[in-house]
Amino acid sequence: MAIRHEFEPNAGFRFFKGDVSLLLHAAARYRQNVIATNHDLFKFFQHLNRYLQNVGAYEPERLSTSNIITADHFPDPQDIAFYKYLPDRSLDYYRSGSFQFGSIKYYRSIEQQNSKDTMEGLSNIAIKTPKRLLCMSLASGYNFGIFCGTSNLNRRREMSERFGPHIIKIANIRRFAEEVQSLLGATGFYFNHVIYNDLKMFRARTLKSLDLVKTDAPNNSFDPQVFDDGMFDFLYDSTFLPSLFMKPTRFSAEQELRLTFEMSKDVPDVLKITDKNLLKYIEIIQ
Repeated sequence: MAIRHEFEPNAGFRFFKGDVSLLLHAAARYRQNVIATNHDLFKFFQHLNRYLQNVGAYEPERLSTSNIITADHFPDPQDIAFYKYLPDRSLDYYRSGSFQFGSIKYYRSIEQQNSKDTMEGLSNIAIKTPKRLLCMSLASGYNFGIFCGTSNLNRRREMSERFGPHIIKIANIRRFAEEVQSLLGATGFYFNHVIYNDLKMFRARTLKSLDLVKTDAPNNSFDPQVFDDGMFDFLYDSTFLPSLFMKPTRFSAEQELRLTFEMSKDVPDVLKITDKNLLKYIEIIQ
């Protein structure tokens, strides 16, 4: 499938594969055989993200020292209970069998400051290829609906004050997700615990020959045409975890368990469904 692109001022190149997009903010490649330490990568991404904040791509956030995360930090979760705190108006909404799943665009602009995260979808990824190291700052996950909760009630008083006094429990999150997937027409669902990391730094590795420039490009300048089908697919798969399951450390008290639904096209705002059959999975704790 042909990859098309559009340039967005102060943001970068948005690449499309069908109706799904990735937004590449910036990219760099190290010289061949150069080894970058974790500290080197942290300083690089710290400067890069400060620049993105300065030009208005993201609101100011703390860019404190961060570890580099890999896929091994995200073990497959067990079938655990899912809890969600709700205000009065939302409890009535769920009692009617109605559910909504926010996009990363929705959570970036939501009015409720306790939930707003303008870094939703962002990831800073260091990719080791056979020849060199590539570093990219990009946003992905635009085609996912997100359902936020937690797997425990350890901070019940604090979270009730922040999000609402009512709590619902979904004991079998997998069965619930299977029915929601069918109702939404989603291509898949995924759930995992969120990792808190201010720079959302992630390390990946590939045996594919990925590069950011064409061999005949003058001055080694970036050419968006190098963003072919293989590059798109690799970045789509590699940024899934940091873009959707990592958040800044200021949210760490939430101990979030997140359920996401993958759609075949970008989600503009929220996905909504109403089906009272879903209530068989819901228990109102308070």
